[in-house]
Amino acid sequence: MAFTKLVELKRVEMRNPLLIQGVPGLGLVGKIAVSFLIDKMHAEKVVEIYSDYLTLPEGSPGVKLEEDGIKPITYDIYWTRGNGRDLLLLTSEVQPLTIGQYAIANLVLDYAVEKGVDTVITLGGYVPGSPDVKGVFACTNDKEFMEELKAHGVNPLSGGYVTGAAGLLVGLAELRGLKSACLLGTTEGTFPDPRASKMVLEVIKSLYRVKVDLQELEVEAELAERILTKELEERRAPPEFKTEGPEERGLPYHL
Repeated sequence: MAFTKLVELKRVEMRNPLLIQGVPGLGLVGKIAVSFLIDKMHAEKVVEIYSDYLTLPEGSPGVKLEEDGIKPITYDIYWTRGNGRDLLLLTSEVQPLTIGQYAIANLVLDYAVEKGVDTVITLGGYVPGSPDVKGVFACTNDKEFMEELKAHGVNPLSGGYVTGAAGLLVGLAELRGLKSACLLGTTEGTFPDPRASKMVLEVIKSLYRVKVDLQELEVEAELAERILTKELEERRAPPEFKTEGPEERGLPYHL
């Protein structure tokens, strides 16, 4: 039998909380976005979920080494006061193994319902069929919610699949009678994409009047684009054949 345990680190009286999830996926869009909110809104960790469905990033069981000791990989929920309603921010270094996605999602929703959550938003990346397609896309079974999202510049998705934790949590939330939607920022999906993360956070900021400055994400996006452009240029450049030793080429070591 699989081991799965939710540890509540702190009990908090919450005001109409909203659950927002961002875990690793295409372009790390959701992960970057939620981690940014946690940092800038000084959110406090209130829950850790332990499970043998949560492995190290390469897929093997184990622990990570930290300054204060060793720790298994966990699903973490942070709490912060929002503008009119509290935010529960869910993130992790990994997604659960495929076989454990339902178990972990249901455990998260058990906690969310207990705390009075009525809305679940998941964030992720979307690779469109054309590079000319840009923006934030969403899927939800709530037609009124979709109209509300469209009023904030979101495009509806139709057809296809939303894989992993971003899609599943939304589907299972509906079975609990919760309003839910998955917001996806367009991305190439290959490299971390702070610009796509900024796009989905702009929707969250507008929709729920979240007070957070997103300029830093714009700076990160510009830096990431410069690094990517340089790497692509280096890959396209013809190889150089030289006979000089490493010192003459400026390498930081000596023979």
